[in-house]
Amino acid sequence: MKKITIVLFCLLAVLAASAQEFQGKAEYFSKTILKKKGGESEIKSDEDAAFKVMVEEAMKKATEKKYILTFNKQESLYEEIEELEKPKVGDNGLSFSVKFSGPGKKYLNLKDKSKIVEDEIFGKEFLIVEPLEKLNWKLVNETKKIGDYSCYKAKVVVPVTEKQKQAYKDFLKKQEKKSSLFPMEEPKDRVITAWYTPEIPVSLGPINYWGLPGLILEINEENMIILCSKVTLSNKETTKIKVPNTGKIVTQAEFDKTQKAKMDSLKDKDGNIIFTTTN
Repeated sequence: MKKITIVLFCLLAVLAASAQEFQGKAEYFSKTILKKKGGESEIKSDEDAAFKVMVEEAMKKATEKKYILTFNKQESLYEEIEELEKPKVGDNGLSFSVKFSGPGKKYLNLKDKSKIVEDEIFGKEFLIVEPLEKLNWKLVNETKKIGDYSCYKAKVVVPVTEKQKQAYKDFLKKQEKKSSLFPMEEPKDRVITAWYTPEIPVSLGPINYWGLPGLILEINEENMIILCSKVTLSNKETTKIKVPNTGKIVTQAEFDKTQKAKMDSLKDKDGNIIFTTTN
């Protein structure tokens, strides 16, 4: 019995050591379902209808993005795959394109329990460095296949942040003085659903999601879905994951303060943001 136990222990140790050496890349596709708002003005002509369809298609296309997650047992780098596209041209000769910008590369380090996110404020680059926030995942007894991988379900509730609460309070105060053309919905707790596979034993995933006993292949977040379309694994490559290093290092609170100050400096007395251009 002792000999069998020792052999089994050695085998597990070899497997564990080899598992630590592997690297992988996972490609993801994200899509946001835009909510239709009531009270839209009546379409008066076929040209207006055609333009509306063109705008809706451009908005829909802008929410469809591709990402790649490069990972090993301890680190990951999540970044968007940039694609150049021509603007949609309608029957009336008009072209229309939309681009939603957001934070850049996201780096997670499980060993140091830290994360680094690239972001910018009007062209000035920042590196937001924060400790990893533990997510209290609840494992659900449901399974499904994603590609060739058997996946398991997990859920987590992400509470409303103080920043979101304050932004909504500021919006309500502004509404008392002057009605906004773009109403803000009251922020609520978000229920995030994830599908992970223990067949790829890393506690990482897209965006900043982590902490499950397997690579996260799908995320459902309110009206957004992120789905893995391809996984490539290798136990031979030893390419070091590049840590983002361009920009001023700040905390999230410092970044938010700087961003707010910049936006406030662009507002007029009524709270509207004014942009000036030069010919």
